[in-house]
Amino acid sequence: MSKIAVLLPKEYMLEQAKNVIRKKNLSIDILKVIKTSDSVYEARKAMEQGAGIIVARGVQAAYIREYTNIPVAEIILTGQEIGLMVAAARKLVPDKKRPQIALIGFQSMFSDTTYFDELFGICLKTYFMISMEQAAEKVNLAIDEGADVLLGGDTVNALAAQRGFPACFINSTEESIRSALAMAEHMAMSAEAEKTYEAQFETVLDNSNNGIFEINTEKEITIVNRTIEEVLRKPVHKIRGEQLRTFLPELDMKYVDDVLEGRRDMFTTSTDIGGTPVMITVAPIQYEEVIRGAIISCYRYFSVRKGNVDELHAHYLKGYVAKARFSDMRITGKEMEYCVELARMYALSKSPVLIRGEEGTGKEYLAQCIHNNSAYKTGPFVTINCSGMSEQMQLDRIFGNPLSEDVGIQKGGLAIGDFGTVLISEIEKLTPVCQYRLYRAVRYEDLIQNDLERSQTLDNRIITTTSADLAELVRQGLFREDLFYLLNGLTVEIPPLRKRKEDIRFLVEEYRGKFARRYAKFPRISEDAMDILESFPWPGNELQLETFCERMLLTTAKKTITGDFVQFLLDELYPNAQSIQEDGKVVIYQHPEAAELAELLEKYRGSRSAVAKELGISTTTLWRRMKKYGVISKYDLIEGR
Repeated sequence: MSKIAVLLPKEYMLEQAKNVIRKKNLSIDILKVIKTSDSVYEARKAMEQGAGIIVARGVQAAYIREYTNIPVAEIILTGQEIGLMVAAARKLVPDKKRPQIALIGFQSMFSDTTYFDELFGICLKTYFMISMEQAAEKVNLAIDEGADVLLGGDTVNALAAQRGFPACFINSTEESIRSALAMAEHMAMSAEAEKTYEAQFETVLDNSNNGIFEINTEKEITIVNRTIEEVLRKPVHKIRGEQLRTFLPELDMKYVDDVLEGRRDMFTTSTDIGGTPVMITVAPIQYEEVIRGAIISCYRYFSVRKGNVDELHAHYLKGYVAKARFSDMRITGKEMEYCVELARMYALSKSPVLIRGEEGTGKEYLAQCIHNNSAYKTGPFVTINCSGMSEQMQLDRIFGNPLSEDVGIQKGGLAIGDFGTVLISEIEKLTPVCQYRLYRAVRYEDLIQNDLERSQTLDNRIITTTSADLAELVRQGLFREDLFYLLNGLTVEIPPLRKRKEDIRFLVEEYRGKFARRYAKFPRISEDAMDILESFPWPGNELQLETFCERMLLTTAKKTITGDFVQFLLDELYPNAQSIQEDGKVVIYQHPEAAELAELLEKYRGSRSAVAKELGISTTTLWRRMKKYGVISKYDLIEGR
């Protein structure tokens, strides 16, 4: 147990302390009277002698607490002791029927005095100090406010004597010393229990195969275990005190904030530490209903097979590599946040993943991110697209054909992707025979080639993508039900761009920067142009938006891209001008009069007067109709009219 040092300001208190120690049979290692000027020196000396807790009073306790880091059990005057001092103070002014007594000192020295006025027939006023430098100020204030007697320590009594003012010294009894010693013993036992807990905690941490970070509410690292030191190849003193993002740059700190601020009970995801894929669990440290920090557990799921440098180089040369990472993704909307959060969690599993989404939503990009966050990241990333293939081509490219002269087709994509990831795009176009073989390959790891079952163990993960409703295809008998349930367990759906309007503005600015650098053209986009871009449904999603932005940046002749120019390009590239959403589908419609106006403007090369003459209307009426239907003449834009 921690040693206790008792440092007292008065000799009489030493005798009181000895009596208490003898009666309670306490073990006190250091017991002495000290000068206030020596209080910090004596405290540091006691610490050198092994003291872990100090008992002190008043200004001495204040100095020790301020200039050392040792716990202090302060001697607090009981109500009974203060009552005895008040009685002694009254005797100094016997002629005063209701004397005003000033109690001067540190607030921590005194117990409650709320009812003293009624109990003792006095007016008791307290003057609490923050530091000893305030003693003279408080003494002068008490006298100026009509005090008859001062109660305080040595300094207060000395100042009162200088002014010839009556004062009493604050004396303690055995009661306050007994309470302080009991508090010191309790603090010592608590400190011992904490040391035991810390030793046990450190033993658990250092013998855990999982990496452990402890962070405070500012996301500063306070504790790490040996596993983390090994993974990061850094000693603890170079990790502690640093921001968590320094060592987990791939981890989205938004989710850590959610745990620290109580929006989530916990959070699990996949990430990367020092090139090692890990599963991360973030849980709050909470007591007294306040979150004080969090524990981050890092489970290392080692690569299914360590690829050597030559193998990895071969993957790159053959194009079997995934470049995209979750950290490269720029997410602004809630829809995509949820999508990416699911994908990160799915990366922890080796089960098949089904990515659903419309054309142009970046399904393969997300598949690459999952691969690079998984235990298969060091293996090949093989992509097979089922679209446009005959049944025999699908069989050859996915399952292999030993009779083929092509080495790649001899093995097939599943075998080439051993210890890696195989991405099968447009899975809905897989023929029934191939559906059956894929089911067997995933479910039972049976590779079937040329209608013969071969016993070949494959350890890879399958990711499939589709833009179709596989459940509906199952109902129609076009897709195997058992394969559907095998793939559908870990499904992530990428929302179309029209359902995440908040992403459009961000993507437009990203593409603008990309193509501005490429073509050395740096136009700004007006707000009305951005409004039109945000309101367009973009059935081709990010792919369509990116190619449109390239055309827009490449062909603009002005410093500002206007709404008229954007609308003109949309009409030219996607001539069916109006889009209506029904049951999640995009239906295209164009008003007949709008189509007629567009044809006539093209016929007369933008001459409004010629178009108005053919229609038998004024140019003003023509302009109103053009505005009504959103018809824009490309000649106005090209010629700057």
